[in-house]
Amino acid sequence: MANKFKPNKYKPLKLNELKKFIISKKNLKKLFKNTLDLEVKEVGDGNLNLVFFIENKYNSICLKQPLPYLRVLKDWPLTLKRSYYEYEYFKIHSKHVRNYFPKIYDYDEVLRSITMQKLSPHIIMRQGLIKGIQYTSFAESISTYLAKTLFYTSDLHLKAASKKSLISKFISNTELCKITEDLIFTDPYTANKNNRWTKPYLNKMKKKIENDEKLKIVVSRLKLKFMKNTDALLHGDLHTGSIMVTKNDTKVIDPEFAFYGPMGFDTGALIANLLMSYFSQAGHEKKIGDRKHYKKWLLETIKTIWIEFEKKFLKLWQTQNNGDAYPKVLFNNSKIMIAEKKEYMQNLFEESIMFAGAKIIRRIYGFAHNIDFEWIENTKVRANCEYKASKLAITMLKDTHSLKSISDLIKLVKKNENMKVKL
Repeated sequence: MANKFKPNKYKPLKLNELKKFIISKKNLKKLFKNTLDLEVKEVGDGNLNLVFFIENKYNSICLKQPLPYLRVLKDWPLTLKRSYYEYEYFKIHSKHVRNYFPKIYDYDEVLRSITMQKLSPHIIMRQGLIKGIQYTSFAESISTYLAKTLFYTSDLHLKAASKKSLISKFISNTELCKITEDLIFTDPYTANKNNRWTKPYLNKMKKKIENDEKLKIVVSRLKLKFMKNTDALLHGDLHTGSIMVTKNDTKVIDPEFAFYGPMGFDTGALIANLLMSYFSQAGHEKKIGDRKHYKKWLLETIKTIWIEFEKKFLKLWQTQNNGDAYPKVLFNNSKIMIAEKKEYMQNLFEESIMFAGAKIIRRIYGFAHNIDFEWIENTKVRANCEYKASKLAITMLKDTHSLKSISDLIKLVKKNENMKVKL
């Protein structure tokens, strides 16, 4: 297996090489019928990959190729293995949630490229949220996606041997997990040189975070859970920049951070990003209050996602519980099992809230930030939005048990949004 991850003919593709690459692949060539009129362009603006569009009047596709370094820091090496994990994630989950992915046409083991459907007219969800677009079908789609991806790769559905076999496919995704471990659970709580925040307005809050021993203990426990728990096959980076949408369709992309980990990390990541969108809205208003109804929709969406996710997950547990955990032979829908499922979901809720809090702090005080806040030009307005989100995140981490339900979280969000901030 080790040799598979060391393709000695790997090289980053160039624009003028793409037509030849397409022609060399029978499964790709046939998508276009005529390859003489192919148009190619580079569109990638991320830190990790090259991304190209190739199209003609018959079809359009997207080719994604990993780079062996971080684009903004070329002395930061990155494994090429990550495209393999992305491809395997798509392949494993396609059985149950194929409609929520782009179509995958090709994986090249040498160039490490994945060629897939070009999504159109979809846009990156985060950009749509900044524009104030409501996606009324999103909660229904993403709650289904979460319930199925998490349940069907867990011990609740899988036999132990099958699950261990899947774990073995992703166990070596250590470099990308290390990025998560450092950037989310360690660096923001230190004076790391790569950290940045909206100065000078958030200087005191950053110092407070660095000096909060209780907060650092909580985050360290959360990091340990991230490193040791193997609940389900996670996307590993499920934020609103990894989701493409129209008003009627949702597609999840970029699962290169995929690994077997705690379920709450995926659910928490999504909740965190929707919360950050909520707090950022004041910075995107053209006049004060014109995003009031949109903010209400965002909170309703967060609430609906969790309620529907829980309902769908429990339904799968009731009808598809074929795994070695809680074997059917022991229980016959007994009252104690009903209570156990309720406690399981409550623990998952609290875990999700804590991971969400850590994600928020990371995006405000760590290395990689969200454009939700970054695109707010007035730095004092931006800092005001970020401060409120920070206060919420700290409570989510330190006083998690005070949040008994998603409704409690929504109440706390509103309270923090309405607080008076002195910067």
